[in-house]
Amino acid sequence: MPRRWTLVLRDHADAARPVRAVDCHGLLNSWWPQSDAEHGCAKKWAMNGWPQPLADRLWVWSLTWLDDHLPETGPADLVGSVHRVGDHLLEPLSVTEVHARDYTAVLTEPRRLSHTASLHTLSPVVSLARNYDGEDSFQAWPGPRLLFGVVHRTADGRVSGSGAIGAVARFAPRELAEPWLRRIDEVTARLRRTPDDSAPIRATEHPGPAGRTVLGWEGGLRLALPRGSDGLQLADFGALLELIELTGVGKYTAQGFGSLRVDTLTTGDDVAAGRRRPSARDRRRPRSPRPVHADYQEQGFDGLLFD
Repeated sequence: MPRRWTLVLRDHADAARPVRAVDCHGLLNSWWPQSDAEHGCAKKWAMNGWPQPLADRLWVWSLTWLDDHLPETGPADLVGSVHRVGDHLLEPLSVTEVHARDYTAVLTEPRRLSHTASLHTLSPVVSLARNYDGEDSFQAWPGPRLLFGVVHRTADGRVSGSGAIGAVARFAPRELAEPWLRRIDEVTARLRRTPDDSAPIRATEHPGPAGRTVLGWEGGLRLALPRGSDGLQLADFGALLELIELTGVGKYTAQGFGSLRVDTLTTGDDVAAGRRRPSARDRRRPRSPRPVHADYQEQGFDGLLFD
């Protein structure tokens, strides 16, 4: 089942260089190696950022396992042993499991029926898309393929993919995954995205391997389903939000996934309360005129999630 752990680690080294995502990937590749047959497939784990200082010589790190089949080695088995991450020597002191729901529960029993949600980055998101010239171009206003991932179907019929959509395609039970994947394209087509004024999207330089920097983006955006969306669409959107927190956002690169926090702004249970008539005093109060010029225009998603 998809599982997430929060690790508290002690650093035993005086390091001159900050922790890099590429160093963390090397460690996790040794914890959870892939077979040769799966070498070209997406990882079964998501890094969700990299270790961050918590206090003097204490670090915190969030890791996610995406497969319904549990790994042979769990982070709790590594408590007390020291592991090198770049210039750092990190020893797991404690491991707390913060998510343990299988795909059946995620897809059929969503924790929220959401109309609107706000997404905020916790680590830089590397969003690169290949243009018509065959070169990678930086994308700072993510479309559905960069935000939710995609599904790839190989010539021999195997299903692969990346991100939240790809995790369902690869790891969820087939009888649940196929109808959900068919429905989710309609959900993303109905979604509208707007900027989040409290956390505008901005470009950032992200340190990569060999001293190179990679362009990424940080910030937030809001996603909303239109009023009148049926309960199944709200449930599928809620499942997608839970999945995107687990998988992270962006292409799988040596620079790492971008980690997101999802804040549900409007839930299905809030709809009735939101439509209650105002008090008599409120009705007597004159309403302020609507602004003539909007600060932004809602944008819909375009493009399919399947290759």
